[in-house]
Amino acid sequence: LSGLGLREVEVHPMPSVSILVTGDELVEPGTTRRFGQVFESNSRSLTAALEQMGVFRIRKAACRAALGALSTALAAELEASDLVLLTGGVSVGDRDNVLPATRECGVERIFHRVRQKPGKPLFFGIFDRKPVFGLPGNPASVLTCFYEYVTLSIDLLSSKRGTLMSCMATLEESARKPAGLTHFLKAIHADGRVRVLDGQESYKLNAFSRANCLVVLDEERTLYEAGERVETHLLPLP
Repeated sequence: LSGLGLREVEVHPMPSVSILVTGDELVEPGTTRRFGQVFESNSRSLTAALEQMGVFRIRKAACRAALGALSTALAAELEASDLVLLTGGVSVGDRDNVLPATRECGVERIFHRVRQKPGKPLFFGIFDRKPVFGLPGNPASVLTCFYEYVTLSIDLLSSKRGTLMSCMATLEESARKPAGLTHFLKAIHADGRVRVLDGQESYKLNAFSRANCLVVLDEERTLYEAGERVETHLLPLP
């Protein structure tokens, strides 16, 4: 640019992102768990995924499920960052307070719940032109929703395109699913072929540790035969 005589150019910076982890059952790795507690991993997997996209201005905070505490924490993150990700508490149980907290903080709800698996309780809203995502608590649901939805928002905020690339690939083995929900399945793509992995449950991360794509199975289809061409979303891995 200097060789062209330019001192200044217009740039589109990557957004700043807040990750607000909710849940009374969560404990930090390295501590001793009591009955009913789980190790918190969502902030770490989301941070890794964001950094792979070039997002490095990341705030991380944890909050208990109580509505008052959650509303206070959410208000602080809405002021601090360009995009806010909440994990957990987005369903409709007695201690799922993300939706009431977003209402108290003035977040405009765009949608809540999607006919998909994993990640059905997904929430999306807007606060002062800032995207706000309520991601489910299960680790694989969190990453699926991140890749399928959050990456698109980051691309728009940064004037970037094509983080999640799509292609058609040949299914190596048949796949079955119930009707009524679109399924996103962790898989391995190579040379135009795709193999669906075991361990698709939303609480398991082992399939994500090996996957390089998500296979999309249509809402009303129940059977895909080996050799069929299926929509495949390539994960933005290094």
